[in-house]
Amino acid sequence: SFCYVAAMTASNESINYVSYPTVVLAKSSKLIPTMIMGYFVEKKAYSLKEWLGASLITAGIIIFNLSRMSASKGDEKGGDSVFGLALLAFSLFMDGLLSSCQGIMKENGKSGNNQQQYRCPSAMEMMLFTNLYAAIFIAPLSVYSGQFSNGIDIITKSTSNPTDNELSAIQLIALLNGSAAAGQVFVFLTIHHFSSLVCTTITTTRKFFTILLSVRNFGHVFSAVQWCSIFMVFGGLYFEIVSKNIGTSGDKKKMKKA
Repeated sequence: SFCYVAAMTASNESINYVSYPTVVLAKSSKLIPTMIMGYFVEKKAYSLKEWLGASLITAGIIIFNLSRMSASKGDEKGGDSVFGLALLAFSLFMDGLLSSCQGIMKENGKSGNNQQQYRCPSAMEMMLFTNLYAAIFIAPLSVYSGQFSNGIDIITKSTSNPTDNELSAIQLIALLNGSAAAGQVFVFLTIHHFSSLVCTTITTTRKFFTILLSVRNFGHVFSAVQWCSIFMVFGGLYFEIVSKNIGTSGDKKKMKKA
């Protein structure tokens, strides 16, 4: 839960210093910190194809950020700051650590040699208790920092001064949380009824369209180099998916022959 809160806080704070497309591109590279932390913490082994796909993703993100930062030299308001990129890097690190913690918890739950045995939690239980403990971390921090009172003031002012054409703050918050909860439900339903490969393909495609919508709605203008870096990132993600699918198919064929 601490890793989850730290990653979410750093990611949300980074939006104040970098553009939203940059945040989406960085967060879509969760595969990289997951592989690194899995290698060092969980002692996992990855194939050459998986590392090549991760390298392609990393190269695309570096090219994108460098081009944005070079463009900001002539326009300070249009670029991404180093502090914002550092927040994104910390967020990705905590995302990778979170994945390793979840993997270790599941493996210990299945292990027969561990003296402290416990039932391996399901995906829905993991999400439920992660959010519950995250609320315990966030509640006192929000009160101490004053963000809780500021949020209440914003909701109160929005409710007392309603407008005909705009949603109030509480309506937007309810819509945001409802959409996030519904999205998580459908993610787990997709994994349950189909496979994680199908779910990853859907979420990866969704991230690409998120960038396109951000460009259209917020007026972000990308150069040819930046568009190439975007396709490098998502090309690397799909390369990872395909390589894993080929590996799974090969394992199934070997089992049938045996």
